[in-house]
Amino acid sequence: MSIFRNADVACPSCKTVVHFELVHSVNADRRPDLRQAILDRSFQREKCMACGFVFRMEPEFSYIDIKRGQYIAVWPVSRLDEAAALEEKSHAAFERSFGSQAPGEARAIGKKVTPRTVFGWAALNEKLIAAEAGIDDRILELAKLGAIRNLDQAPMDSGTEFRLVEVQPDAIMLGWIRTATDQLLDVVSLPRAALAEIEAAPDDWAALRDDIGSGLYVDYRKSLLAV
Repeated sequence: MSIFRNADVACPSCKTVVHFELVHSVNADRRPDLRQAILDRSFQREKCMACGFVFRMEPEFSYIDIKRGQYIAVWPVSRLDEAAALEEKSHAAFERSFGSQAPGEARAIGKKVTPRTVFGWAALNEKLIAAEAGIDDRILELAKLGAIRNLDQAPMDSGTEFRLVEVQPDAIMLGWIRTATDQLLDVVSLPRAALAEIEAAPDDWAALRDDIGSGLYVDYRKSLLAV
């Protein structure tokens, strides 16, 4: 079941109260419309009737899609500095709901999904796009780091993210996104063959893959946080 709660939120522009249905959990199998709203970036976005300002609440909810094998704990990007602690909290929540501490029926569901932790809307979108295309997110994150290393210039700062935005038959499109506004700043095209090359050379990527791919938080920024 998808669960929401009513909340009154002050408009960031004029401070007028805006009524939100804040999400607590999304079940994409039962509510595919919510999955689509996440992908088109309309989910949890409202317009202030007083001043017309459109804003989006930071995400903090659980997402499950049994069909695509996904369980995702979604946290605000503003809490990225708490990544390690929130990853542990997400794991504990999964164990209670679908893992070793859950009832038998729920454990059976848990065996069908891979748990992940993400921070922010762009990171969540990326996981949904990758799963739909059958792309291993661990390989994707390694490919992104390889692409960054080969760029002459990369708009890397605390306000931007490098995310999968589209999958084509022979290429994946990686976009630099302004976190606060969802603005797409630039797009880098990478051959899908690059993913296969990484997967075919596990020894070359072993250390980095162990760093990025361990645990629920699988993200290129994990390696940057460790620097």
